[in-house]
Amino acid sequence: MRGLTDKVVLVTGGGFSPDQVGSGLGMSMCVELAAEGAKVVVSDLSLERAEATVTRVKEAGGDAVAVAADVTDEDSVRAMVSAALDAYGRIDVLVNNAGVFGAYVPLLEIENKQWDRVMEVDLKGVFLATKATLPHMLERGKGVVINVSSASGLVASEVGAEYTTAKHGVIGLTKQIAYDYGHQGIRAVGIGPGVIKTAAFEGAEITSDFPFYDLTMQAPAGRYGEPHEIARAVCFLASDDASFIHGHTIPVDGGSPIR
Repeated sequence: MRGLTDKVVLVTGGGFSPDQVGSGLGMSMCVELAAEGAKVVVSDLSLERAEATVTRVKEAGGDAVAVAADVTDEDSVRAMVSAALDAYGRIDVLVNNAGVFGAYVPLLEIENKQWDRVMEVDLKGVFLATKATLPHMLERGKGVVINVSSASGLVASEVGAEYTTAKHGVIGLTKQIAYDYGHQGIRAVGIGPGVIKTAAFEGAEITSDFPFYDLTMQAPAGRYGEPHEIARAVCFLASDDASFIHGHTIPVDGGSPIR
């Protein structure tokens, strides 16, 4: 991608654990970004998971460092940004990827603590990481913020009201960041992944027991997405090739979002 060489990219939720559902998407982003020449700061709640991704990046010949951070804690997020600046001196691109899933139940069955947990990670985490990173980008007069929403940020979903609401919020926040800071050199964009076959399902035969099986197989693509397909889209959005895309969230969902 044009304009990614030597860019410093901070990716939240970038760690990897082979048995964790959803794990692998952030790792794939980090590996692909590094393959395009970026220097990657891999952040995760677990330092062990972040280091697992760094190992993958370095095995592929890339440059990366690991940082442990809790995106729901402002002090932890500030320390994460400081660590990135200490490692590479600047942050050119922030990828807000950290997230958790909903409870897969109707609204009346969602416990308050479950609602709060998803909102804290999936929405407040994006706010806190962006708030901590933006001043450094504004100082330099340029930067890119990429927010990972979901197909559930565009439509309703079986994942649950708390997840759907948080991911819709991420799309709104992306628009607002673009509105507030676009004229100051900040480009805010989003990506809305559909159903992705992540690490926990590696090697598994996809059957009707898989989440959203019917809808996914009926979509134009007729299959689940692969982590690298989301990662390549993130690389594009991070690059100078996407310089005229501001404020929008791009669905990468095989053609038929969950609903």
